[in-house]
Amino acid sequence: MSVVSRALCGVAFGLVALLGGHHAMAASKPAEIPVEDFFRVPAILRPALSPDGKRIAMLVPTTEGRKGLAIARVETPKKFVGIAQFSDADVGSVQWVNNERLVFSAAQMDAAVADRLDGGLYAINADGTEYKWLIERGYATHTVGATSGTKPLPNRFRLHSLTRDGSDDVLVQQFYEFSGDQNVDPTSRLVRLNTKDMTYKVLPAGDVPPSTIEWLADTKGMPAIAISTSRKSEMAVNWRSWKGGWEELARFDIFDRSENRIDPVAVDYDGTLLVLAYSGNAEQTKALYRYNPTTRQRAAQPLVTIAGFDFDGAPIFDRASKKLLGFQFLAETAGQVWLDADMKALQAAVDKLLPNTNNLIQCTVACTSAEHHIVTAASDRQPPTYFLYERASNKLTFLGATYPWLDSRLLATQEYLRIKARDGMELPLYYTKPQGKGPFPTVALVHGGPFVRGHQWGFSPEAQFLASRGYLVLEVDFRGSEGYGDRHQRAGWKQWGLAMQDDVTDAVRWAIGQGLADAKRIAIAGASYGGYATMMGLVKEPELFKAGINWVGVTDIELMYEVGWSDFMGGKWMRYGMPKMVGDPTADAAQLASTSPLKRAAEIKQPVLMAYGEMDSRVPLPHGKKMLDALKKAGNQDVELIVYEGEGHGFGLAKNRFDFYRRMETFLAKHLN
Repeated sequence: MSVVSRALCGVAFGLVALLGGHHAMAASKPAEIPVEDFFRVPAILRPALSPDGKRIAMLVPTTEGRKGLAIARVETPKKFVGIAQFSDADVGSVQWVNNERLVFSAAQMDAAVADRLDGGLYAINADGTEYKWLIERGYATHTVGATSGTKPLPNRFRLHSLTRDGSDDVLVQQFYEFSGDQNVDPTSRLVRLNTKDMTYKVLPAGDVPPSTIEWLADTKGMPAIAISTSRKSEMAVNWRSWKGGWEELARFDIFDRSENRIDPVAVDYDGTLLVLAYSGNAEQTKALYRYNPTTRQRAAQPLVTIAGFDFDGAPIFDRASKKLLGFQFLAETAGQVWLDADMKALQAAVDKLLPNTNNLIQCTVACTSAEHHIVTAASDRQPPTYFLYERASNKLTFLGATYPWLDSRLLATQEYLRIKARDGMELPLYYTKPQGKGPFPTVALVHGGPFVRGHQWGFSPEAQFLASRGYLVLEVDFRGSEGYGDRHQRAGWKQWGLAMQDDVTDAVRWAIGQGLADAKRIAIAGASYGGYATMMGLVKEPELFKAGINWVGVTDIELMYEVGWSDFMGGKWMRYGMPKMVGDPTADAAQLASTSPLKRAAEIKQPVLMAYGEMDSRVPLPHGKKMLDALKKAGNQDVELIVYEGEGHGFGLAKNRFDFYRRMETFLAKHLN
């Protein structure tokens, strides 16, 4: 497809709202569910009420099979009218600017990586009029918008936040051109953009700290916090004081723990900050605190602390009453906690109507006085399903389900608990148990990252697919994973192939001891770091793991310093983060060699399935090709490498996703059953 046809994507009409049901023959048992049903694009996504609560915006399928933007009135919530769609992309995130106007982005996750144009920004009225192309998509040339008649801003502008003041304006962040020095981040500015006439102005911020990479606006939409970086790996939190100048509140190393570290989350209406900071408990978890920037003091007691978890979430404000109502957060699953008595009562009423699901309530500008709310209901066996709740009648109206073609009665249950590693460290474990009686053939599914939160309780297409084929799925958030406190995260530093690997093994041995896993039929699998752990698991535990599936996985740690991670945090991660968290290529050379699967390929005798994207810039193809050559040279002929043309770090094209998981199904059936 030419660049021009991609850039000049028009807005069309006519969408099909697939709210429920499945036109194909329904499966009567889990194994009959087609592979495609787990990995198709969801049928309906992200419903959102307008600020006045009179309209609902939602992403639904178009007649061309893409996601388009549709609008319905709350009186007739199932009668959607399509107002925007692209010929070459899906509509991505959608937000209401005011009661009549919306902004949305484009998403091309089903395109080859070279053709994928992400982001951009567009605006349209709820009745489909006054469409404007505001910001061009990534990598696009500067071209006049299809119907806007105005040249869009370049892609270095990005949507920052909404003003929520009733105007047609939004806040966008303007990133200046990169200097070429990988140790210096380009400074950005906060800009107010009119979504109708496309005029914009840089918001006054005085003498902005150099290398400001992120902003936090106050409740009036003015710059309040500037996050800046240094030439090395330091980050500073700067506050715009009442006098108008910038004052540094904290400075810390990005890749290290610092007691004075604060991460601003929001500015309250009284001018105090809501920040993340270490709570000082044994697990060294982060909690949410109130912070006074004038005195530079945080409150003695946290606003929110979650036992065993870092606070990962956001405050929920009622913009009309200027009141903090509560918080949304992620513990073992997503949740909400309310400070406001009316919202507590509302949550109780919704939970009574939907007793078997985890129910999240969406707030608009005036949450406590709103007549309607959108509720997202989900569980381990129920993919997210959307309802419209009416306060006056205490009734729910079904809006749509993300995976209406999946019968929850055929899906597997998932459990969350913490087990002990061999050294006594607690390990969060999520396991999905297939229907029937164990012990089951088992797949240890290792998450990527690795220094990220891996899992949460709830519906997982990948785990459910494997469970439908009869496999117990073990997903452990090994040490090094984020979200469980600094102690858990730092315990994984320089532990690739060592304690991090042992945690995966310990989770499997726990499942064997519980009678869940069949010790003779266990495979290990994962993507990215999970692919690395797959290969190292085959090396370290040849009797335990009978087969391995590695997709887009690291196979040589040393190779990462040469050809990997080129799209991740520029040079700072490679120069400062990797030596501290993965290993120093000079000082730790012996360890990195001994924990690199490529160097130990001769020890891998088990069958291996590998898959890589041809254009992966995170873990480039040489990781897969070198591993294939080394395995075959060592005499292992039961190994296959699939290279997906045009793909990157993951498989965006639906046909490739379907193909990969079909191959996975065949591979596991052959070697575990």
